[in-house]
Amino acid sequence: MHDLKRKIATKEISLPDALAKALPLLRGHVPDDKLLWLANELQGYQNGMEFFQNSTNEHALKEFPAYRIITGKIWLFTPQGTLTELNHPFTKRDRIFLSAPISWLEIALNDPSETCIVDMPELTNYLGKGFGNVVCECSKEHLSGIISFFRQRFIQTLDEVPAAS
Repeated sequence: MHDLKRKIATKEISLPDALAKALPLLRGHVPDDKLLWLANELQGYQNGMEFFQNSTNEHALKEFPAYRIITGKIWLFTPQGTLTELNHPFTKRDRIFLSAPISWLEIALNDPSETCIVDMPELTNYLGKGFGNVVCECSKEHLSGIISFFRQRFIQTLDEVPAAS
């Protein structure tokens, strides 16, 4: 476990690869809610649509990891490669929950563009099916913050496992 923590801290291993290695080792050593949280980070938050269906951000802030709630702009990314405005109440929110797997966030952060584009599959299924992908455009600082926060909490979770495990 110590070697895995070191590799995570020094970024020698991607977060998805580290999660895939750690999840089986953590079973029985950390509470189920932490295992669920780690699985959501690996696979994406399947309940992401609920954030947009809630009438207030206050409720959503309590139901979703706050570090994944950011400011940004929601667009439709067309098959022609253009970003088109979407006219729907879900896309006009001042805060956005990024439900994508941590691997998608790492990929978006490594894009050379000034801003990041992250797929939003839950909104694509609801708003964009057949027209393109719904995406969030956000700053690199937002994604970097999510990844850094997650990395720290992941290492803290690994610290909860006894050394003999």
